[in-house]
Amino acid sequence: MHETDLHLEPNEASDLCRVFGPDVLARNGWDRAFVTVLDEATAEDALALLVHAAGAPLDEGWSARRVLTDAGVHAGKTEDAEACASFNGYVYLLGSQFGKKAGPLAAKRSWIARVKEEAILAGEPAELEIVRLRFGLHRAINDALADVELVPVGPLGQQAYVDATIERGLAKAKSWSGTIHPADHPVNIEAAEFLANGNLVLGLRYPVTADGHPLLVELTNVDELFDDPDAVPVCGDVWILGDVGGVDAPAGLRGLDTHGEDRFDAVIGDLDASGKSATVLADHPEGALAASEHVRFELPPGGGVVGSKVIHHFGDVRRVEGVAVDHEGHAHYVIDEEGHVALRTLVFD
Repeated sequence: MHETDLHLEPNEASDLCRVFGPDVLARNGWDRAFVTVLDEATAEDALALLVHAAGAPLDEGWSARRVLTDAGVHAGKTEDAEACASFNGYVYLLGSQFGKKAGPLAAKRSWIARVKEEAILAGEPAELEIVRLRFGLHRAINDALADVELVPVGPLGQQAYVDATIERGLAKAKSWSGTIHPADHPVNIEAAEFLANGNLVLGLRYPVTADGHPLLVELTNVDELFDDPDAVPVCGDVWILGDVGGVDAPAGLRGLDTHGEDRFDAVIGDLDASGKSATVLADHPEGALAASEHVRFELPPGGGVVGSKVIHHFGDVRRVEGVAVDHEGHAHYVIDEEGHVALRTLVFD
């Protein structure tokens, strides 16, 4: 497996998605291009473009650049980009919808954004459309999961994430007050990818099922969220990766990729990073045990439990944040390592 240091700051990269068609790549002298997001930044500062020089060996010829965008009136009002996906000429970004490791949930992390692919290369700040969801997606996901038996929140998570957020909304008379319910689970989105029908699949790092399996939830009205200022997120099908994770080592989703026909590649791993005083792990110490793996599966209409195939096991490498499979079938992963962000390429013969 080849590794390239991307020399990106801040050093918190999340997710990976392919961008640009063959013509755009050829005009720029590239044969591969990906977008990643940097989760310590606001949405307008989160995008980075990773490109590979045409004809260069896969362990050489990589470069990375920040993508400048303009968020308009929403500048500075978002944080914690965790997922990205490209579809129909746009690159989409999502906030985690979560909170800091000690809580509470943060409205600044509750958003979805998009930028035109063609504008990324314009050489000037591209218009970034941002929809601030104010926990609307949290509400929709919790409603969609109502019939799924989930891992219990735990007493610390209940207080830090749920109760504290409700109390803050009431005390400050927030517009979103009432959106968080006492029986809710905190939601941490770390992966996203589109179905062939244009609906967005959200990969959850947390919560997982009571048996420790990862969850994927369908967001059915992506375009409406951008077109109608009064629109609220609507979630549909729910899928469970029934052979990934378990009670003793529950696993969540870290990255998603698809080449169409609703066939997906994913990175799965632990529920939160150990050694950082994460409330999720204080309630569920076993949530730190799942190893990182690359798996492949199909998502049938209607949701339900699906099986997967293991493509690669990362061994001691834990912080695998995203996956993208290129036109030759080689898998690329973005990895947070101590002091730098790495792009690793797995070459399949």
